[in-house]
Amino acid sequence: MKHLALAATVALGWAALAAPANAVLFSWDIEYTGWWEEDGGGSIFGTIFADEDDAADGIVSADELKAWEWNWSGNDAVSAFSITSEEEGATTDFEPSFYVNGTPNQPIGLDFIDPDNLDQGSFISGSGNELLDLQALLAISFTDGVESVSVGNPTATIGTVTVSEPTAVPEPATVLGLLALAGVSTATLKRHKQDS
Repeated sequence: MKHLALAATVALGWAALAAPANAVLFSWDIEYTGWWEEDGGGSIFGTIFADEDDAADGIVSADELKAWEWNWSGNDAVSAFSITSEEEGATTDFEPSFYVNGTPNQPIGLDFIDPDNLDQGSFISGSGNELLDLQALLAISFTDGVESVSVGNPTATIGTVTVSEPTAVPEPATVLGLLALAGVSTATLKRHKQDS
């Protein structure tokens, strides 16, 4: 019976790994720094996720975002917080889009650098109490009915947006297949140790 279970686990693992792949899901790490010096510094950093095929034109647009997560580092004006598309009710506004082909992403205040005026939009938490506007460089938080706002200076020469190289995100089926095979390998090693 153990051999049958072992064989089934191995078969399932290999089947998951050998299954035909859809478009690869990619992630890009993005960081905004250098614009919030008047409030003691601060940065917005996070990750966007999109299919490889959707990003082939060098732009990930709002309808191509599979998921997103953002962090505000915090400064003298607004305390640190994080928001993610996984939160129930989390939304985007102004149809955010990002260059992922090496073209500089620039906020609206520097749109003379970007003739297409790429709109990086805003991201709102599920509660609606936190907002990060990557177009206007705003970090906003509502706590106990009080609104705190940190406004970045879009003309700051030290301000930068960095976008990492894409990283492939394993599909759930592939991860399960690898876990199954790892489990089989561990069980086999334990058994060899017990036998010796």
